[in-house]
Amino acid sequence: MKRYTKSGRYYKNYYLVECPQCHKPANVEKGILSCPNCMLLKNADDDISYKAYVKRFCPYCGKEIYAEQSGFKTPPKEISVTCSHCQEAIEYSPNIESYRKIYSLPQDTGLKKDPYFCLPLWLQTEVKGNIFWACNREHLQEIKEYVESDLRERLWPYLMTMTAKLPAFIKDAKNREDIIKGINRLEKK
Repeated sequence: MKRYTKSGRYYKNYYLVECPQCHKPANVEKGILSCPNCMLLKNADDDISYKAYVKRFCPYCGKEIYAEQSGFKTPPKEISVTCSHCQEAIEYSPNIESYRKIYSLPQDTGLKKDPYFCLPLWLQTEVKGNIFWACNREHLQEIKEYVESDLRERLWPYLMTMTAKLPAFIKDAKNREDIIKGINRLEKK
């Protein structure tokens, strides 16, 4: 009888993703994308841009003004806004929002993505109509050990571990064989 007694550690230290340049496996760790295949190296913070917007009332005519400008590499201290009603130009200190460039796929496929670049995870497949995924190879191995075990003991019932958060279709014993086949496919990938 196989027993699962591990802690179900947290595995999101790094992500194995599909490289946007060569479409082979790449790593994302602490906001840095590195591909050992095509040597792509990107920092998520390099893709941060800023949007400045103003929503006020014109001091000349009293009408509401809303203006938005985006694509700034550094947050602007002031922006010039022209009132659409009285055509007066006014300098305002804008509200600022930051955003990151998102790598877009041709269509949204429903695949799981990393939180920094929104690139599809390398280790994912379909099992019985569900997306089965893992962040990295260690995560995949832990799930495999959990699924293969006959007895799954929780050592710390008061902690929410990774295995406690697994979707029901992975935990269901009737899906065990299909999940293992999916994991084997991913291990060969």
